Amino acid sequence: TRGGRFAVGRTLASAAGGAVLLMVVAALAVLEAERGAPGSNIETFGQALWWAGVTVTTVGYGDAYPVTPEGRIVAFGLMLVGISLLGIITASVAAWFVARTRQGEDELMVEIRALRQEVSDLRAAQEQNRSA
Repeated sequence: TRGGRFAVGRTLASAAGGAVLLMVVAALAVLEAERGAPGSNIETFGQALWWAGVTVTTVGYGDAYPVTPEGRIVAFGLMLVGISLLGIITASVAAWFVARTRQGEDELMVEIRALRQEVSDLRAAQEQNRSA
């Protein structure tokens, strides 16, 4: 239904917006913790944003990673919340596909019932013709 599609779209938009906001906040937090730390490989906002993107999507290339305790705490939080948000997005897309499939199945059932009724009517007419 239209309302269901709207709800799924709103959920998707909210979760995607939340994921982007989470990535930016985590990137800023990890940059604050990592910039200038010995052995750090996250020194610019671009690097921090890249790290947040690959972390929240669970890709984790390993080219950027936090070395400070504070940075690792931020990473842990980003992983937990990021996986949850991406799960919401995935579930919303799956729900949309299921709803579309159900709608098609409902239409198919209406057609099947109509065909059964038509066959039944034809059989009844045929029986009347035989007995006449």
